[in-house]
Order: sequence, then structure tokens, then C-alpha cells
Amino acid sequence: MKYLHVIFFTMALSVDAGSPLLAFDAPLFAQESDNRQSVALTVYNNDLGVVRDVRKFDLKQGTGLVRMRDVPSRIDPTTVKITDLEHPKDVEVIEQNYEYDLISQDKLLEKYIDKTITLTNAANKKVVGTLLAVETGKMMIMTDSGIISLSGLTGYTLNMPQMGGLYTKPTLLWQVQSTHAMTGEPLEVLYQTGGISWHAEYIASLGDDDKTLDLTGWVSIDNKSGMSYPDAKLKLVAGALHRVQPQSQPVHGYGDRMMAATVGPQFDERGLFEYHVYDLARQTTIGNNEVKQISLLGADKVAAEKLYTYEGGKTVAVTISLQNSEANHLGMPIPMGTVRVMKRDKDGSLEFVGEDHIDHTPRDEKITLHVGNAFDLTGDRTVTSQRSLGSNANEESVEITLKNHKDEPVTIDALENVGTNWEITVSSMIYEKKDAYHVVFHVPVAARGEQKVTYTVQHRW
Repeated sequence: MKYLHVIFFTMALSVDAGSPLLAFDAPLFAQESDNRQSVALTVYNNDLGVVRDVRKFDLKQGTGLVRMRDVPSRIDPTTVKITDLEHPKDVEVIEQNYEYDLISQDKLLEKYIDKTITLTNAANKKVVGTLLAVETGKMMIMTDSGIISLSGLTGYTLNMPQMGGLYTKPTLLWQVQSTHAMTGEPLEVLYQTGGISWHAEYIASLGDDDKTLDLTGWVSIDNKSGMSYPDAKLKLVAGALHRVQPQSQPVHGYGDRMMAATVGPQFDERGLFEYHVYDLARQTTIGNNEVKQISLLGADKVAAEKLYTYEGGKTVAVTISLQNSEANHLGMPIPMGTVRVMKRDKDGSLEFVGEDHIDHTPRDEKITLHVGNAFDLTGDRTVTSQRSLGSNANEESVEITLKNHKDEPVTIDALENVGTNWEITVSSMIYEKKDAYHVVFHVPVAARGEQKVTYTVQHRW
């Protein structure tokens, strides 16, 4: 049978004056043809990938061993599921092994402890003995004349007897029982692996009047799983999955309408359970230790609003607000990620003006980006008086001063936390109640001017 659990071979370890070099007389395993039929990869936000790898195997009648090399070093072997796609009732997996103790010089030598080895130097003088111990290249050998200690292998050729069960790559081995012999039988191997995740990044290019923006989005797939995925069918899943992480185990929906924004021809979006799937409409290759970026979306002339917000202190925050709706050229589930806001300067160049992180945003929800603090706007908040109104009440008066050093008028939203059980008894300006604890004053401030807001609030308990 082509796929064997144990394959015997002879080898020679040659070492010259440079770094030690392994040179084998025969390959560790018989050469395998490219038996992969297809691979599909689903990547999640939280260091998780699900792989569906279809490969062809030769199966003998009765019980035999099959082997699959080139699997991720971060694979979770407890998640492996193997299915015969053409004869599911005729093939049964009895046992599975995951071999991950890969070959290195020391590991190879450790397998020959208590076995006879032969050392030959450049003068063809041989030392034959039993290998007793190996530690970082150092060897202890029992010969007929006593124990020899070698601090290294430089200048020697090391000959060792044949041995099987050596693996150059992480390998899955199955003991399979088949009702009859099969050639090129397609088996689907499903498993989970760590070391791979994805995230989204967005560029928001503001229009000249700050009232519209062009939004583009990219996804980045970061693959450190220990394996490449050639010509893979790629899916990305956005959502917060609950996963069990046992302490003893090391780390190795919405509706199904299509996006209104431009996602083609790259990704199709649909709901899956309580999450969202972004399905790449073509195959792609994701190499190991590679970060691959793929265009996700594009939307032009998205209506936006620049807001100024004051919440005490000296600074006034600048935010950009937009509605994720079809009427606003969006209306799609937007995966979480970083939004970088750009603004075109007078010379035509795009300049960076701030960034913010957004969570997963369903359609028809508002997106608010805090991009920085206004240079030419300042504020000051002063408690002008406090007094008790008896054993279960008090009163506080506040004065807010907002200054505008710009050449054009602005409106600044002064957001106040008024606590609980409150009543504003006096106010110099109409306010809006935001929730049970907050009110906001929409304060117009003239160009190169200032505006004061005063109010008195009473609390009872």
C-alpha cells in the first residue's frame, strides 16, 4: 500500500567543518503525488480557521493505514472529522493519530539511544558503540574500550541503522476499515486550526464640505497556522462566537439580503445563524506566515455629519457620524475594524485626520467615529454654587463657556451628566434629554466668539 505508518530506510549523517548537515541515503517517506482535490477555508475573527480538505487516497480491503501530511502545526486534532464523499457506508475510521514530534538533529539522535551507531572520521577511522545520551549536540557513546564523550559531530560521518516512524511535517494517520479496495478515493478531512484570523480596515475620504465621504473596506487574513492553502475557497465569518478554552489545552443572524454597497465581484454576504458570512467569489491562495488583503466594499457619496462635543475639561471632541442604510448607499452588515479618516488638502493630496475602531455594525445602525479634538475650539466648565435643600435634596448651578477661534460659526454639543433623580429648574438655553442621566445643550458659537450656558439642577433622594 502506498500510505504506510512505518517506512524503513537507511541513512548517513554527514558533518563537515561547517554547520552539521543531515544527508539521507533514502527519503524518510515514499514520495507522494499531489493528491489534494480541493480545499475550503472559513476564517473567524478570533484566531480560528475551519478547513475542509478533500484528498484522494488508495484504500485496501479490510484494515489499513492512511496518512495525510501537510496539515497545520496549529491544528486541533480533537476536531478532525473524516468522511468518504463517494462511499460513506463502506469506509470506517477506527483510530486516529496526530504525529507532531518532527525531526531535528537532536530528536533524530535521541531515537537511537541504546542502539549501535558508527562514527567515521576523515582518516576513515571508525568508532562503533552504543549511544547512551544526547544533549544539544553532545553525545555519550559506550564502546568496547569504554565511554567516549563527543562535544560535537564536526569532522565525522555518522552511520545509523534503519528506523521508521520519523516525520518531517505534522501528519495525521488513520486506521481505516474498508469493505473493498479503492483507488483514488476522495476523503474530506474537516478540522479546526488556530493561528489564523481576519480583520477589516476602512478608509473614509471626506468631501470638501465634510458632509459626504467615500468609504472603502479591506479585509486582512493573517495566517500563522503552519500551513499554506493553495487555490482555496475562502469564507470569512463576522460575529462573537462563544468558544470553550480548557485550561489544560494549549493554544495551538440577521436577514439574508445582499449588500447594497458595492461588494462585487469580490465578496457575497449572507446571514448564518446569528453571524454574517462573507464569501469570496473566487479562489485565492493564502500562504503560511502571510498577511493577505482583499477588497471588501466600496461606497461613494455617503452622507456624513461632523459634530463637535464638549464633555468638560478644555477640549472639544470631533466626531463623524453616518447612517448605515441603503438610502445612504450602505445598508450592509459592516464587520468590526479600524476606520481611518482622510481629507483632501488644497494641493490635492489626501491627508490623515484621525481614526477610530468600530464594532460589528448591523444595517440601519449609526456609525460614530471619534477622530480627534478640535484645535480651534475650547471649553470651560465651572460649578458656580452648591447648597443643601434639606436632608434629602441639594442644588447645584453650572456655567459652561465655549470658545470658537475659527473664521466660521459652529455648533457645539455640551453633554452633561446630571446624575439621578434630577430636575433642571433654571436654564439659559433649551436642552435635550438624552437618557435618564444625560442632557445635551446644542450651543451655537459665532465665528471668533464665545457662548455661555448656565443651568441649575436639583437632586432629591
